[in-house]
Amino acid sequence: MKSNAKLTIIILFTLGILFALALKITINPSVITSNNNVINLDMENLKISATTGKIHIDNNWTDAWSAGICTGNGTYSEPYVIEDLVIDAGGSGSCIFIENSDVYFKIENCTLYGTESGSEWGAGIRLSNVNNSQLIGNNFSSNYCSIYLFYNNYNNTITGNIVNNNGGGIYFADSYYNTISGNTINNNLWWGIYLAWSSNNIISENTACNNFVSGIYSGGIYFDESNHNMISGNTLNNNEWGIYLYDDSNYNIIEGNTLNNNKRNGLVLHSSDNNTVSGNTANNNKCDGLELLNSENNTISGNTANNHSDNGIYLSSSNNNNVSGNTANYNYRGIYLRGSNNNTVSGNTANNNFYGIYLYWSDINTVSGNTVNNNSHGIELHYSDNNTVSGNIANNNNYNGICINGNSITVSGNIMNGCGLRIYGSFDTLSSHNIDTSNLVNGKPLYYYANEINLGPSNFTNTGQVILVNCHGSLISNLNISHTTNGLSLYYCNTNTISGNTANYNYRGILLEYSNNNAISGNTANYNYHGIDLDYSNTNTISGNTANYNDFVGIMLEYSNNNFISENVLIGNQGGCIIELYCEGNVIQDNDCGTLELTLNYFPIILIISIPILGVSVFIIYQNRKRFKKPQQDLEFL
Repeated sequence: MKSNAKLTIIILFTLGILFALALKITINPSVITSNNNVINLDMENLKISATTGKIHIDNNWTDAWSAGICTGNGTYSEPYVIEDLVIDAGGSGSCIFIENSDVYFKIENCTLYGTESGSEWGAGIRLSNVNNSQLIGNNFSSNYCSIYLFYNNYNNTITGNIVNNNGGGIYFADSYYNTISGNTINNNLWWGIYLAWSSNNIISENTACNNFVSGIYSGGIYFDESNHNMISGNTLNNNEWGIYLYDDSNYNIIEGNTLNNNKRNGLVLHSSDNNTVSGNTANNNKCDGLELLNSENNTISGNTANNHSDNGIYLSSSNNNNVSGNTANYNYRGIYLRGSNNNTVSGNTANNNFYGIYLYWSDINTVSGNTVNNNSHGIELHYSDNNTVSGNIANNNNYNGICINGNSITVSGNIMNGCGLRIYGSFDTLSSHNIDTSNLVNGKPLYYYANEINLGPSNFTNTGQVILVNCHGSLISNLNISHTTNGLSLYYCNTNTISGNTANYNYRGILLEYSNNNAISGNTANYNYHGIDLDYSNTNTISGNTANYNDFVGIMLEYSNNNFISENVLIGNQGGCIIELYCEGNVIQDNDCGTLELTLNYFPIILIISIPILGVSVFIIYQNRKRFKKPQQDLEFL
């Protein structure tokens, strides 16, 4: 009985296997082409990952369903489904080409490879005039283009696909209201995602890394004449560019993307207007974090752009943009405007750069409410006119908190600690500014006067810094103007008396440019870079001042003639007591430059000189000892 039971079980199990195999063998699906030719596919071989033939559907889904290519009925609730195929294009055409379709369908979990370009681009999946598709979880490799939507494609969803090691990743042309999300698009030769003449698409949460070859189209995401798209939450690292918008790509929203370590820039807007770029992270890119070229009316806000050899945020020939609330640290320039006008740069943080914020040939901009600390130069305007610099915090910048060169610049309400304001330029430029005492240097007012005479102590109450332009016959005395850029600066100022002031720990303690017949006496200017500095300034008297331990020089004279310099104490200055460059007729007498002090600063030099001398001396003593040494018996009397 037991033997018969076992035999029955074995027979039933065998019949079950044969029945299952018979079901599979009876299916004989076909590929339907646009001319209704039939190419048979062996589905049994597909089940074990065999390669099948290419598929072309031209609005003939019922034929495809009849041939067993797909399941479903093309409705929203039960779309046609093509799945689990492996297709090798064999170097021509596309693996799957669907056109002129508006039914609902899915292509999922297929492996598609081996396309090349011909008269028309070959793609893993190509759609033309197609609506309502879903491309989900497919794997593309070794294709000229992986997914190609060309002409009039709407409401398609491309999600969860792996698109690696192709020529191009995902390409949209003349396609609208589509969604590209959650795809992995790496190591392609050209672009990760490319949109041309395509609008109102959503591109989100994709990873597109290491897409690079030298050429304008290389990058994570590239737009050409594409408007009103949303690009959010993507990771776009180690490409040539992270995101590149080109040639009238307008009204796009680019937010929350990660754009790091790209070989050129994190993000570029080129001739593209009215875009919003917010909340992106663009760090450690080779050139710039965010770059605008010939682009207007864009909003660049809340982004992070750190650690670039060039610029965190760069605007070139770009007008009427709003750059606000960004962080741009540890770059060469944090924020750089070149030839860019009517922009607002506000509320940004630009610390630990060489230049925090730098404007070059840029006019009528507003730079306000920014924090620029610990840079070499905090905010610098060069050949830039009619700008407003207000309400910024610029602390502990090595050279200048704020530096301006241009006409009619308004500087107000800025806070500078450990640095101050520098101005330079022509006579007309220097005297054209609107700089008021709402600017604070080390918590005290900054005084800027232009075209004044007979200023006195009442004009310099509780002074943080003094800048005079074309001021004559004034008395500047008994001020403490330390820990700033230039403590006391006179430009085109004559017959003034500067006496009894303390100007320590500045870049320059006292500076005169194009200023003649002034008396500088009894001042203290220690621990600056230059203690007292005269440029193009003649017939001044510098007497009885103390300018000690400055990093370079006690008194510097450059292109300055017929000055009288006497009885100053100039000790311990690293570069020299008094230095003249291109000067004539100066009288220098009775100044105390001190003597060489053997401090730790000289210790390495002393060692370098002393060790060879000591070695030679020991050698000579040793040789002489050998020469005059007597036998032991001659020394017994000792």
